[in-house]
Amino acid sequence: MLKRVDHITFAVKDMAEVGKRLMEVYGAELLMQVENPEQKYRSDAYIVGGDMIIGFLEATEPDSFVAKHIEARGQSLQHIGIDVEDLDKARAEFDEKGIRYSNFKEIEGIRREVLVGPKGGFGAVLQVQEWLGEYKEAGSAERMRKAWNLE
Repeated sequence: MLKRVDHITFAVKDMAEVGKRLMEVYGAELLMQVENPEQKYRSDAYIVGGDMIIGFLEATEPDSFVAKHIEARGQSLQHIGIDVEDLDKARAEFDEKGIRYSNFKEIEGIRREVLVGPKGGFGAVLQVQEWLGEYKEAGSAERMRKAWNLE
C-alpha cells in the first residue's frame, strides 16, 4: 500500500534559523516559501540530497495548530507525507483495520489526501496522499510546487 515517503515536516519557532542550518550543514536548497492565512502558518520547503523534501512550519498566530503543536510537544516532527498508489484502497484498508483518518482533500488533477492522526501514525500525523495523472511519477520538487500553485 505505501509507496514512499514524500516529505517530512517539522513544527518550529524560527524557520529562518533552522533553514539556514539545514542549508549550511546538510547542503539543502530552498524549494519554496508559502503562507496559509486560513490555517495561520508559514511554510518553507527544502530539497536535500536530490529529491528529498524537508519542510518547516512556523505559526503566524498563537492559536494555530502549529503553535499548539509546539506548546504540547516542543519543536518536533509535525507530519510525514506518505505516497500511496490508490487512496481509495488505502482508506478501505484503514477502515478494515480500525485506523482513523480525517480531512479528505483533493487538489483537482494533482493530489488527493487524508490525514492519519498520531495514534495511527506512530506518534506523528501521516499525510497519506495519492498523486494524480502526470504527477504520479514526477519529481518531488515539481509536484510540491504544483500542489502549492507555484508554477
